[in-house]
Amino acid sequence: MWRSVAVGLTYVGAVVGAGFASGQEIYVFFARHGAVGVLGLLVAGSAFFVVGWVALERGRRSGPGMTYRNRGLNRMVDILTVVFLTAGLTVVISGGGAALRILFGLPEWVGGLGTLVIILTIAWLGVDWVVRSNVILMPYLIALTVCVSVRYVPRGTLLLHAPSTPGHWALSALLYVSYNLFTAVLVLLGLGRSMTSRTGTAAAALLGAAVLTIMGLLEHRVLLSLQAVGPLPLVSAAHQIHPALGTLYGISLWIALFTTGIAEAYVLVQRIGRGRMWSLILIYPLSGLGFQTLVATMYPIMGVFAVLIWAPLMQPGHHAER
Repeated sequence: MWRSVAVGLTYVGAVVGAGFASGQEIYVFFARHGAVGVLGLLVAGSAFFVVGWVALERGRRSGPGMTYRNRGLNRMVDILTVVFLTAGLTVVISGGGAALRILFGLPEWVGGLGTLVIILTIAWLGVDWVVRSNVILMPYLIALTVCVSVRYVPRGTLLLHAPSTPGHWALSALLYVSYNLFTAVLVLLGLGRSMTSRTGTAAAALLGAAVLTIMGLLEHRVLLSLQAVGPLPLVSAAHQIHPALGTLYGISLWIALFTTGIAEAYVLVQRIGRGRMWSLILIYPLSGLGFQTLVATMYPIMGVFAVLIWAPLMQPGHHAER
């Protein structure tokens, strides 16, 4: 059971990035639709459970690799996976540097390089350290989210949401799941090898999906109460409660980036091997393009490509490389 808890928290860590922790993702995909966004969160949570369980089961029974029947398509997917995971890690490094500059006044290059070195070290140490890192860090992020949601008291008028076209909340939910499963499915396929039973994989997937859904619902409640939604709405709400809580919540943004980076580096190590892993240090200069620029450019592309990664899991004839 403890292994299921650890894997479930690692699942959460692979999905929760700075966008989720800041509240921006929940606003864009759910809260902007108003109260009906709750239905979208429940749909997304159900999808996280189903896809997460299938991925863990595939990994447990067959190994971490995924194949299509067409070898050329397999090769293309493998190459694109490495490219996009590397790009995702670049975004994490850039965001990590920016977060540490805001929190502690560190030069961005120092914060970014330090974030990258720690991430690569944990990935090099292996899957046990990846899991341990999430077991240690995820409770902090969960506790801060609960604290802000419970203690936040709306001030003034509520946020006026734009009218939501009927049905758009469902599309938003599906896009949100696809976007976030890019790295998560690859991580779960690898973690599945450490699971010993179908019950264990189901428990891990259920825990991960439940935590993601509950955190999303808590953020949704706060977002519907805001007078305006800025770049970091949950951080702003935490500051309104108390400046110290705002700082503590700000640290959770770096944690969210960090756990996502660990997940991406872990999958990359599986793809390119430990011997080549430290070559990833060469991507550091690309982080200088800036966090917002990288997010705006790479995340939409990664969201579309994610379908190529997790869709084969649903094929009856899907098989994995041994």
